[in-house]
Amino acid sequence: MSASTIEGPEIESMSARGFSEYNHEQQRSLTAILKAFENLRPSEVERLKESIQPYIHLRRALEEYNRCYFGAVCKRVCFETGLSACCGFESIVTFFADHVINFLLSRPDEISAMMRAVSHPNRSEKCVYLGREGCLWSMSPVSCAMFFCDAAKKTVFEEHPEAESMLQGFRDSEKKFTWPTKPVLFDQLEKTFMGLGVESPHLYFHCSPGLLRLKAKAGLQT
Repeated sequence: MSASTIEGPEIESMSARGFSEYNHEQQRSLTAILKAFENLRPSEVERLKESIQPYIHLRRALEEYNRCYFGAVCKRVCFETGLSACCGFESIVTFFADHVINFLLSRPDEISAMMRAVSHPNRSEKCVYLGREGCLWSMSPVSCAMFFCDAAKKTVFEEHPEAESMLQGFRDSEKKFTWPTKPVLFDQLEKTFMGLGVESPHLYFHCSPGLLRLKAKAGLQT
């Protein structure tokens, strides 16, 4: 069953079976983006890949920071105990751009695995995208990447004080791609796919009241 075939009463029956609204919305976005990519020319896909390179550079640097400072702490405190705060919730926040970027970095079988994950009820009480071998995303949503729990930060910052200012630097850099007081990547990717006729519940830069207010105050077209 594809998201495009799920309408009205079917949604209610899915909810009764434990198929959450969150899963349904994720499925809608995945399906819409998949269809859009099928209609893009190779040259258009290459332009999209080029446009995300500065963001990818930031994320790779963040991954290295995470590995150096937080990797051992998070493994010991969360993953070895099964009490992970970062992967312990089903409803992680995902932007439309998160999905587009992930599509650009993923193999077809990896996207298929994500589609399967949201196509049936999640009874794990953990993130729906947490598979047997870890996260199913090739590049996790920015909200996940920038999340560090208070316990982990306390432990790391006490031992490595320089890590605190480094993390703030990453947060400042992240806003260059996600904070729409000027043209930013996440907003532009939404606009590009909306121009292709894509509809999604995750087009927050064009439907979130808070983000729209930010854009309006900055004099950006909404």
